[in-house]
Amino acid sequence: MMGRMTRPMTPVLTLILALGLVFLPAGLRNAAADSLTFTALVIEVKDGDTLTVLRNRSRLTVKLPGIDAPELDQPFGLEAKRFASKLVRGKVVTIQMSRPGNPIYGAVSFSKGRILALEMVKAGMAWATTTDKSSMFHEAQVAARSASLGLWVNSEEEDPIPPWEWRANQRIKK
Repeated sequence: MMGRMTRPMTPVLTLILALGLVFLPAGLRNAAADSLTFTALVIEVKDGDTLTVLRNRSRLTVKLPGIDAPELDQPFGLEAKRFASKLVRGKVVTIQMSRPGNPIYGAVSFSKGRILALEMVKAGMAWATTTDKSSMFHEAQVAARSASLGLWVNSEEEDPIPPWEWRANQRIKK
């Protein structure tokens, strides 16, 4: 008797679950898809590769993958921060998360699909951290260096110190 009741109930339960999913609010229905790419308002630029954004009343820290901008206390650090601020502060951006956590690592795009990290490297305001010579970041860095832009302005006389070396030197001094 139990076997007969179970079979007729299965299609009914399936129908109820399916209808429940259809009538969920769009925000909940799209939550899984929305978790990898989302929009947010840039409320602060901490430095050339770190932003604070506001999403659904939550503040999130976002690090730009693929680049490393000068630290604020090293040459071109403040310039990199100002350049990034000019591009995205106070604007709604799209963040494509590559690694969740705190901070979030994610590509930030704005204004007609421009990629913030790429714009930073193109202007000579950050280093490409990829070793892939065919990457757009590496190509942009080569072009910025050839044009003596930003931190590459005096690179013929002296190479700028990359931020990872700068941070290591600061730890040694402490």
